[in-house]
Amino acid sequence: MPKPKTQARRVQVQFHLAQRNYKRIIKRMRATLLDEPLEPAENAHKVESTPILKRIAHKVRAWAFNAITTLLEIPYKHEARVACLEFVMSMLFAFCALLCVVAVLAICFFLFGKAVPTIMEVGVWDFLLGDRWMPTSEVFGIFPMIIGSLLVSVLSVVFGALIGVLSAIYLAYFCKKSVLKILTPCVELLAGIPSIVYGFFGLIVLVEFVDFFADNGGKGLLTASILLAIMILPTIILISKTSIEAVPKSYYEGAIALGASKERAVFFVVIKAARSGILASIVLGMGRAIGEAMAVIIVAGNQPLIPESITDGVRTLTTNIVMELGYAEGLHRDVLIACGVVLFAFILLLNLCFRAIAKRL
Repeated sequence: MPKPKTQARRVQVQFHLAQRNYKRIIKRMRATLLDEPLEPAENAHKVESTPILKRIAHKVRAWAFNAITTLLEIPYKHEARVACLEFVMSMLFAFCALLCVVAVLAICFFLFGKAVPTIMEVGVWDFLLGDRWMPTSEVFGIFPMIIGSLLVSVLSVVFGALIGVLSAIYLAYFCKKSVLKILTPCVELLAGIPSIVYGFFGLIVLVEFVDFFADNGGKGLLTASILLAIMILPTIILISKTSIEAVPKSYYEGAIALGASKERAVFFVVIKAARSGILASIVLGMGRAIGEAMAVIIVAGNQPLIPESITDGVRTLTTNIVMELGYAEGLHRDVLIACGVVLFAFILLLNLCFRAIAKRL
């Protein structure tokens, strides 16, 4: 099988040969139909000696012939325009991809360039595994914030993934069209609500609800997890629904034809075929849960301690950065940037783990 570059070069050579042969044919047709010799000097002498009517007829035939040749040249001009457009668009796409890579490298260069010397100054183990956060005494231990971020994210994904995937299955296979026209815009609207509005909802509704059962003020790990689960629902529902609908209908119809019930065909055939897209939706939802700050800062309690129960207050890495970056200076500010690097590395490791799981499925 020829290589793509060799095949493209062969097609290009054939195109140029065809275009050159086309020009030769047009030249001979002009000489035959218009009584023109192949040499333009002889043709000029002949036109001067002809009568006026013949010259007019000759011009009309020449105009008609030029119109026909112009129409015949359109495919070649179109091929040239298409080739030029393809080249320009390929360069544009390459520039956009390169811009994304440059942006990621710039972020990594800035964060790691600021954070690595700071972590070395504070001490790697004191910084990552220290359980006390006292900036006024220059004691910077972020282990409680790491645990808080991990617990809040995992619990929110546990709550949100189950509800989100089941909702996507309902919208894709079990929902009536009349109801679907109402539910889909509602889910999309849920994705557009600002984070601070979610925070107000959690403060007014969820905090009171949890406080009614736990009697601890309502702010804590459980409240933050429920609120984040609500926030990541649109991401999981919409992406999972798209992945489920992308599975060929023949999978579902084949399972039904073999005697499976509708529920069994959906859960054991369609969902299995769409598992990579569903897993991607969960990864994106967890990424948003880890990076959320404004809603969590209102309902989490913001205590830099390792929680002993599900209702205790917690502080995540994002809320820690948002709360103290406004007045931080010197080493304190550099440590907060280092917290951002830890969060970045945490999300990167999480994505790598999910990617490894997706390959095994």
